Amino acid sequence: MAEPILIAKNISKQFPGVRALDDVDIDLMQGEVHALVGENGAGKSTLVKIFGGMYRPNSGSLFISGREVHFYEPLQSQVAGISVITQEFDLVPQLTVAENIYLGREPVLPIRLIDWKKINQRSTQILNELGMNISPTQRVEYLSVADKQMVEIAKALSRDFRVMIMDEPTATLNAAEVERLFKIIAKLRKRNVAILYVSHRLGEVFRIADRVTVLRDGKKVGTRAVKSLVEKDVITMMLGRELEEREVERIVSGVEQTEAVSVTDLNLQGTLDQVSFSLNYGEVLGCAGLIGSGRSELVRILFGITAGWEGEICVNNQPVQLKNPGEALKQGIFMLTDDRKTEGIFPDLSVLENVLINKVKTKTVWLGKLFIAQSTERNKYKEIQNYLSIQAHSPAQIISTLSGGNQQKVIFGRALVSQSKILLLNEPTRGVDVGTKMEIRELIRQLAHDGHAVLVSSSDIPELVKVSDRCLVLSKGRIIGILEGEKLSEDNIIACAVGHNRIGVGS
Repeated sequence: MAEPILIAKNISKQFPGVRALDDVDIDLMQGEVHALVGENGAGKSTLVKIFGGMYRPNSGSLFISGREVHFYEPLQSQVAGISVITQEFDLVPQLTVAENIYLGREPVLPIRLIDWKKINQRSTQILNELGMNISPTQRVEYLSVADKQMVEIAKALSRDFRVMIMDEPTATLNAAEVERLFKIIAKLRKRNVAILYVSHRLGEVFRIADRVTVLRDGKKVGTRAVKSLVEKDVITMMLGRELEEREVERIVSGVEQTEAVSVTDLNLQGTLDQVSFSLNYGEVLGCAGLIGSGRSELVRILFGITAGWEGEICVNNQPVQLKNPGEALKQGIFMLTDDRKTEGIFPDLSVLENVLINKVKTKTVWLGKLFIAQSTERNKYKEIQNYLSIQAHSPAQIISTLSGGNQQKVIFGRALVSQSKILLLNEPTRGVDVGTKMEIRELIRQLAHDGHAVLVSSSDIPELVKVSDRCLVLSKGRIIGILEGEKLSEDNIIACAVGHNRIGVGS
């Protein structure tokens, strides 16, 4: 019978005004995948950070192989044999891939100099095992979000560990990358590694996990064998009620569909090739494509982040240059980023300040670090908080103390209070639980009905099918197809994404 490697007993964690964990028990067995699920704010990431030495519990005990341990910093957790892949990247952008993988653990030569050759060789081996076609000497700041996620996984695999903790490891990965990760997990099981797998994607939980523990409002609901459950059972445990199944309503837009953005012969060296399409007010235009397809770069160009492109972009029938995000905002364009930690939140500001940072302000008063109209803006924040079910104990709570999913809701709220009519939504439901994911999808449809032009760029193909009126699909920098009507299906999106326009759709 398998033995527990890690045992947590009666773990509680209190933040100002919030009890994040309340008397939680969990154990991780060798050679087992133990899934941890729950809504945003349930306490999952807090528990992960306690295991990783980033937080200390207010009460409770941790045991490794029967011996009680106390972690005051992440290094102590690593020495004890725990390797953590966090939901938010912990990478140094200015360093190379290899330097990030071995940061703080660099092998040295007898003359006490860092052995860069060994670092690069070991990094290459791990990257090859993960199927990553990137150089270990590439600087991390130039990588895509998905590649950064894979570097985090490589960093975790490079350590000597008995416990592997994965917090939303597939949130930015495409199907092929997920399959490679699952093969790595299968190898780790054979090595008797204990794996804690945290995910909102219940399909993955039911595919790879042996047991599942459900948290709700910081408390443990229960631990069950996965083979004894179906997805509906887990959702009911998470929510405390049955989830009302409903399709996203495709309500007819309340405005005449006129052209908001047109893109003609857009080129970016090595990334985009002769890309042309239009986005209309009153519609949701999906954007699909595998990693390296140019999907992410296209959205960044439209928000003025990426320069050096050629071609023509028109907004409201007028040519624009979009040299920076400020110009994009002036044109009524808002982007929700897929890199929440680096480009999304302002970690030292409050939840209220993060929601209202882009809003035009009138009759302002000084509040902390920001001028805001106190009564009007607090009312607007309260409206957004209630609408998106943002779990924050007060508007003044620092956003970095929220769960990742609630941080995502705050950024989405920022889009709602902006005066922009053209919305670029990059992975809008990344790190969001099943109930909120449905709410956001319905919100996207409502925004289009109210006259917004909405571009949804997502790696979640079923999501694109549910919310899109049309969906453009990129492969190797070119638009392979623009799907709509009956041709807008998961199979057809995948076929186009791998470069096979088998259905004869135009671009």
